Amino acid sequence: MGRRRRSAPWCWALASCVLVLASPRTSLADDEVPPPPALVAPRVLGEVTPDYPAGETRDARVLLEVVVETDGAPGELRVLEGVEPFVTPARAAARRYRFAPGRRGDVAIRARVRLLFTFTAPPRRAPPPLEPTPGPAPAPAAPAVAPADARVEDVTVTGVRSKTTSPTEHRMGRAEVRIVPGAFGDAFRAIDILPGIVPTISGLPYYYVRGAPPSTVGYFVDEVRVPYVFHFALGPSVIQPALIDEVALHPAAFPGRYGRYAGAIVAGKTRAPASELRGEAQVRVFDAGAWVETPFADGRGSVGVGGRYSYSAALFSLVAPKTSIDYRDFNARASYELGGGWRASALTFGSYDLASQVRSFEDGIDREVVFFASEFYRLDMRLDRQGADGSVSRIAATLGFDRSRVEGSRFAQDAIVGVRARHGVPLSASVDVEAGVDTMVDRYSGDLPSPFAVTPTQYEGALAFFSPRVETATGAWASASWHPTRGFDLTGTARADVFTSDGAVALGPSPRVSMRVPVSRRVTFLGALGIGAQPPAFAIPIPAVGYRRLPGGLGYGYQKSAGFEAQLPLDATARVVGFHHSYFNLRDIARDTGDLDFQEPQPVPNSPAQAYGVELFVSRKLSGRVGGFASYTFSRSEIGSGPGEIARVSPFDRTHVFQIGASVDLGRSWRASTRFLTYTGWPDLGPSPRAVLPRGRLPAFVRLDARIEKRWRWRKAGYLSFVIEALNTTASKEIIKRECTGDLCSDEAIGPVVVPSVGLEGAL
Repeated sequence: MGRRRRSAPWCWALASCVLVLASPRTSLADDEVPPPPALVAPRVLGEVTPDYPAGETRDARVLLEVVVETDGAPGELRVLEGVEPFVTPARAAARRYRFAPGRRGDVAIRARVRLLFTFTAPPRRAPPPLEPTPGPAPAPAAPAVAPADARVEDVTVTGVRSKTTSPTEHRMGRAEVRIVPGAFGDAFRAIDILPGIVPTISGLPYYYVRGAPPSTVGYFVDEVRVPYVFHFALGPSVIQPALIDEVALHPAAFPGRYGRYAGAIVAGKTRAPASELRGEAQVRVFDAGAWVETPFADGRGSVGVGGRYSYSAALFSLVAPKTSIDYRDFNARASYELGGGWRASALTFGSYDLASQVRSFEDGIDREVVFFASEFYRLDMRLDRQGADGSVSRIAATLGFDRSRVEGSRFAQDAIVGVRARHGVPLSASVDVEAGVDTMVDRYSGDLPSPFAVTPTQYEGALAFFSPRVETATGAWASASWHPTRGFDLTGTARADVFTSDGAVALGPSPRVSMRVPVSRRVTFLGALGIGAQPPAFAIPIPAVGYRRLPGGLGYGYQKSAGFEAQLPLDATARVVGFHHSYFNLRDIARDTGDLDFQEPQPVPNSPAQAYGVELFVSRKLSGRVGGFASYTFSRSEIGSGPGEIARVSPFDRTHVFQIGASVDLGRSWRASTRFLTYTGWPDLGPSPRAVLPRGRLPAFVRLDARIEKRWRWRKAGYLSFVIEALNTTASKEIIKRECTGDLCSDEAIGPVVVPSVGLEGAL
């Protein structure tokens, strides 16, 4: 939980070469028989470090048989021993090995080698290594006189977890995500256990991250921007959980490849392509989903497809015929090894949501009132290259389409085309550099009303949102990471973006620096400074809805944080961080709770805002036999503090956010987990949302989530689980408003929002 720690597990590679002899020789006299040509075994030229799977805590062995082609490249690959999730990184590493080919005399020949990778779980207390530990040099290959006498060449490599992309990030792997109670196995929902995340309303997937409003938090899947990651209200993630390997929260100074957001970045990373048939499925009360993936072409390629369908519309028709909540999504992926370290892949996904209700109006006619209707689709095509020198390159193109129904029967559309490229290379054992460029083009269009059917003000507002226009965002960045000693990491990034919209142009610089500095064997200092820039955005992110011509200019976030991370007894980790973030010119529903209107032609310039506080996070891996976490955020969010303006508490400020959770392996394949969450209520601002001093606080909110699972295993890695899970088992209501007349006050509450789930989960 939290930062994904890199470990130092050991991998042993055993190469046993079986050489192929030529066709039978013509019989010669004994004194004319020439000496047989010398047979030379393949020799390893370039080793590749396999990643230790995220969220795993066990040891494992993977034995592979690889054909070394005459050019030294790995060819056909076969798994002789091993289980997922260890087989996939082992295969990926073997694919990137480089050999001097086997030879008979002066002729290169094909040969088979066996590679044995041994994964050892990382010690929790050890500080994370910054680079693989070099193994001993390969033993020299000896000539062999026959295949049966081929010598064995021992090669030692080291497997580590993949390198973190920013020193101050939080990471959660698949094994931990699925255990978090109330997250329903969704990686993007599980991150709300992390400190610094302040919910707007319990259960809703809109967060303030260190005071940054929801419109300034960017969501990405494999570097592809996603307009939203959850289905309407309390729906599941739009990406199949089986496809996501890990999720990272970057609250400040995020990696250079991510830009155009002033708040924070939430980045999901997909699993490596399958090396054998695998799949997962879930059948729950309200929906069903599945993902299946299989290799082809002797493992050089893989293809997978999945999706989710909600039958909640049919269920609602039984209990509430006039209410409809419908959602569905699809995901698909294909990849293929081209040779020379190149891999071509394509990832596509899409989502559809509709929430509406039929209401009776004064004219006696029933009409459908749409609360939310949106859909989006993405296709990302890319070429990746892993060089023998440790370099990593990517060239990618993205196509997309977004559509939202906003008022009446009017739709807003956005057609998207994007390209990006990046290249990273280690300059030395202690310095890595990476540089990249990216461009995104959005063509907005919409259904404009007749100017004779609405008032001039209404038409002006519709024109601001739905008029056809083209917007572009082009960025370039470069970053360097210095890690001279074990555990030390200093990363600096220079990024700048140019935004255009209907003739308006703006430049947004985004420099960042972050560091991890060991101060003792168990304690590490963390620091981050950064600036984020973004164009004007609607307060609540809605696909295809935005402002034209960059009204008011760009918004900025200035991010500053520092703290310490410590390795504790009992394999626990603690992190305490103080932060101060300042925000300028951002669109925020907290500015005026009554000003959230599609009729507003231009956003009213915001006052400066700031958030400051302390975050505390203590964790022990949830996927272990006994795991748990405690998360506490003590903060204050303020609006104002500009020249001639008095700072006031934000309407969405929550001074205290505390949660604690635990997961226990009960034995006999039973596991139970629970989470307790509480936070202070919003400020009671009275009749004026712009009040400088609140009258007090609304009542605090308390919630208890629970999850229990019984698992039956079958074959090597398959299982079937019966899962009972519930969000808000206490059926708590959340007070969002208080109205007083004299001495009498009444509270307006939401809920109780209770989400029970009973279902089956299975995997191949």
